[in-house]
Amino acid sequence: MKKRFWLKSSVLALVATYGLWVANASAEEVAVQILGVNDFHGALDTTGNAYLPDEAGGKVSGAGTAALLATYLDDAETEFKETNQDKHSESIRVQAGDMVGASPANSGLLQDEPTVKVFNEMNFEYGTLGNHEFDEGLAEYDRIIEGKAPTPGEFYPIVDEYNHEPAKQEIVIANVRDKATGDIPFGWKPYAIKTITTPSNEQVQIGFIGVVTQEIPNLVLRKNHEQYDITDEAEAIAKYAKELRDQSVYAIVVLAHVPSTSKDGQAFGEAKKMIEKLNDLDKDNSVDIVFAGHNHVYTNGLADADTLIVQATSQGKAYADVRGILDTETKDFVKVPTATINAVKPTADKQPKASIQAIVAEANRIVKTVTDAKISTAESGENITRDLNEAKESPVGNLITTGQLEIARKSGYTVDFAMTNNGGIRADLLVQPDGTITWGAAQAVQPFGNILQIVQMTGEQIFKVLNQQYDEEERYFLQISGLKYTYTEADNPTKENPFQVVEVTDELGNQLDPNKLYTVVINDFLYGGGDGFSEFRNAKLIGAINPDTEVFVEYLTNLEKLGKKVSGAVGNRKKFVPKSEINHKPILSPSLQEEQGAPAGTNRPEALTNKRILADVEKEAAALATLEGKEPNRRADQAMPVAMKSTTTVAVPSEKALPKTGDGATASFLTVLGLTSLFGAIRIKKNAKN
Repeated sequence: MKKRFWLKSSVLALVATYGLWVANASAEEVAVQILGVNDFHGALDTTGNAYLPDEAGGKVSGAGTAALLATYLDDAETEFKETNQDKHSESIRVQAGDMVGASPANSGLLQDEPTVKVFNEMNFEYGTLGNHEFDEGLAEYDRIIEGKAPTPGEFYPIVDEYNHEPAKQEIVIANVRDKATGDIPFGWKPYAIKTITTPSNEQVQIGFIGVVTQEIPNLVLRKNHEQYDITDEAEAIAKYAKELRDQSVYAIVVLAHVPSTSKDGQAFGEAKKMIEKLNDLDKDNSVDIVFAGHNHVYTNGLADADTLIVQATSQGKAYADVRGILDTETKDFVKVPTATINAVKPTADKQPKASIQAIVAEANRIVKTVTDAKISTAESGENITRDLNEAKESPVGNLITTGQLEIARKSGYTVDFAMTNNGGIRADLLVQPDGTITWGAAQAVQPFGNILQIVQMTGEQIFKVLNQQYDEEERYFLQISGLKYTYTEADNPTKENPFQVVEVTDELGNQLDPNKLYTVVINDFLYGGGDGFSEFRNAKLIGAINPDTEVFVEYLTNLEKLGKKVSGAVGNRKKFVPKSEINHKPILSPSLQEEQGAPAGTNRPEALTNKRILADVEKEAAALATLEGKEPNRRADQAMPVAMKSTTTVAVPSEKALPKTGDGATASFLTVLGLTSLFGAIRIKKNAKN
């Protein structure tokens, strides 16, 4: 439909003018349904709230699970075909990225191979990459898509023993290029073409182009993206939409792992901006539908007069049902397709699909030996939540960063602080009624397996990092341990930048020295500047410890060995004080002091003293070593080589910068004077937007 208009009916006016009679052209119509999901994240049996507008069902509790999603998709397809019995119909299933990654244990422990099986059983035909497909590198994602066995011993033994199955869906990605070769990696294609043949042997085609957000460098571990160029989404679509048109493919769908939202039938967000740029680049692009993703938000609206954008929340809690009519002569939609976003709501008349349940049950059975193992005991039977207080501090966030700080110190590093991005905390820490905490519960909280980096930063750099929480409307913020800080209203507060940090102290109450070097443990997502924390890219890497998942499990396990119970609470590590109540000058970085006429180093505190902290660490490490029959670790303040204290291998990069329709028409007429009839169609192509 987009930017194309075709005349097939008789043009009677030409008879009088040219003595021409045009017969009504025959063309067949094909009903098309495209069912789509996005951001599934291996949610095989996960349920949650699906947030839809009131007119679409409002908030739906307990939505989701793969088996129930499969039933809804099958029922939607059946209803669609019954509704269109008067014409040939075709139903297609697609996914818009993040099918895997950040997954619960029953998928994640098996490298998300059960999710591949589930999507095969649900007959998904096309998919694209999301940022989480990069989590363990595209080579590992390609392995699971190809159904190949991993290197023995690379993962848990249960992965080696699992029945590997190749994906039936075709992966399309147009804007990822290998820097070394310039090619799209792993033989993936920028687009795919679906050919539909009617019973009368008429044919029509649909093109599917895939793109992923260009924000990949801010979202993915550096080692997993630095070998690729992530090109502009709109430019990639423009290039391949033209290739499709050159093959007479005019119905085009984009699978875009690009965020979107909508209101009152109008789309907004980055996906809309992508389409606007596409229209500027190529007014004839003929893109009709965009399946968006990444921000997990309901979307059902127009980006322009004839491009529909949809997004079906996340984790299989909803699906998009897009419907349109294709004309076999024009090879395009006769009008803009329409869509509904439907929640996967548990109801008595919807039974989970048995074949999907069998796949999930098998995965649950296999991983139980790992997930059900008790690793720690909580003080109470209540979950330790990721609920935030007004300062955006959470009990589970404090527990995670405390654990990272303690394990880093036990690993032999004199670490002062720990910081982690809140977006990496994916669940509450579930506690059983008797206080039991299992491996699976801990893994669900920290599922990414990000390597923990040991870095050095000046006090000034730490000030900058903490202040970067208060830009971009506080969308990205940190959980912290080992330090506390006070913040207040910004000097010139705006919605974008409401607050500023005015004082930072270590856990002994010493104020940070802007000129002093401190040692910090962060994950390598943050070290690459993830979530917009660009100042971390200026940190000096001096080593690493195990991934965050393993460290969290180790910390909880150690507490159990020492007979200590796990507790979680907010500890006022972040404190807001109104500017009117601040009775001293803020502690300023050297650059700010110089700007305001004060000599650099003013208000410089005494050096941080870690003697008491290190003594406690040594005592606890010795106790653990005794329990385990091992020699205690050397003290963290003794001379240690600047090297990693785990089996993890980290390459120190030399460069840490992130990669950062007016109307017009042409007509073609065949005029044959004296002929009594003309068979065929008169086609008028409209080059610009309606």
